[in-house]
Amino acid sequence: MQFDSYIYALFLPLVFAGYWILRNKLLWQNLFLLAASYTFYGWWDWRFLGLILITSATTFISGLVIKKDHSRRSKMWLALNLIINLGILATFKYFNFFKDSFTDILRFFGANPDWPTLNILLPVGISFYTLQAISYSFDVYNGKAQPTRNVVAFFVYIAFFPQLVAGPIERARNLLPQFLKKKNFDYYNAVIGMRQILWGLVKKLVIADNLAGYVDSLLYHPSVMSASSIFMAAILFAFQIYADFSGYSDIAIGSARLFNIKLLPNFYYPFFSRNMKELWQRWHISLMTWLREYIYFPLGGSRRGKWRTCLNIMIVFAVSGLWHGADWTFVTWGTVNGLMLLPFVFLKKKTYSDHAQLRDIPKCLLTFLIFALIFLSFRSPNIAHLQECLITLAHGSYLTMPMGISAIYCYILPFVIVEWFGRKQEFPIMTLKMPTIARWAIYWGLLFLIAFYGAKADIQYIYFQF
Repeated sequence: MQFDSYIYALFLPLVFAGYWILRNKLLWQNLFLLAASYTFYGWWDWRFLGLILITSATTFISGLVIKKDHSRRSKMWLALNLIINLGILATFKYFNFFKDSFTDILRFFGANPDWPTLNILLPVGISFYTLQAISYSFDVYNGKAQPTRNVVAFFVYIAFFPQLVAGPIERARNLLPQFLKKKNFDYYNAVIGMRQILWGLVKKLVIADNLAGYVDSLLYHPSVMSASSIFMAAILFAFQIYADFSGYSDIAIGSARLFNIKLLPNFYYPFFSRNMKELWQRWHISLMTWLREYIYFPLGGSRRGKWRTCLNIMIVFAVSGLWHGADWTFVTWGTVNGLMLLPFVFLKKKTYSDHAQLRDIPKCLLTFLIFALIFLSFRSPNIAHLQECLITLAHGSYLTMPMGISAIYCYILPFVIVEWFGRKQEFPIMTLKMPTIARWAIYWGLLFLIAFYGAKADIQYIYFQF
């Protein structure tokens, strides 16, 4: 079920009530949360439950036998668990991609292979919970996390419904211990959670879903559009995907807060970044820190010289692109983003304040425009479509008024202003130090926006396809 559906609006209060009715009964709370999480996930397709059960069971069992002594037996169990989990992910997400790519190579040399195609659905959230399971195995192997014998708590750790489908991608050392100890209801934390859910719904329904229509119309046939319109599409899509994905993350983190559970942050005002390096420290934080910890550091990080650091960065961003989708457009997107970070390996490190200031706005604008143009690759359904966009940008007209400019004034400017003044908080309405009547005026105002200006079409979250 989607976070912005009426079903979830009924589901969440019921789970919240049931969970706290069972307070001081940790096992029953976890069992109830596990049942709720499987109900939430099975709402899309109950057959997907079999895969998450396999991932949970194999990772739990391997965690019991893996030791931090790095013995041959531990390495064998770690490898076995990786083969199972990555094998499932590769089969469902990447089989056809690699098969088609290898077929194209063979046809280039004159061969004409005829291999089967797997016509299977991509299970929702498989990329996210697979990384979460892998991180547990590595952390146990490296002694960063203690293996648990509490099978119910571990299965909840893998399937916890707020972050199951699209993150944040959790670490066992952060989330798992929260299911192993009794929790007391925290009224203030629940209030913050409700505010975060409300803000996430505004971002998704009012900003992202309304921008989706503009972006779709601008990029439907890029070859017949002006260059200014494609440029506008890049700007609008950058805000669409940011509002869509960070809106999902806000709802996920806010929902977890209702159960007094703290999830990792996923976004921190990335469009107020002063360079591309800072932006990637603020965008999809849980994935980027995962890639840094489990790929970049094992490859040597920045400890083996500048050129090796460059290679490691390119590997990480190529993997990031492929993780996002089984298409060369995503690999291109990841690779180009990696290239944009290479100059920072050789430049002298510059220290910035935590929050952008007015004097930083030109740098923020330049960084955003670079990021938005690169994201055309992310949005393009195939390489041919991306080529059309790039040709139009290179040879089209910038003198015509771009289509979709009204979206800037209706959605983006108000959104940017609110985020700018709230940028020193986790989310703009996290703390509202004002009279009660003023706070409730804000709540009702945001609900009014959702009811009357939210897009009416049922638009799926972009990251559900990954």
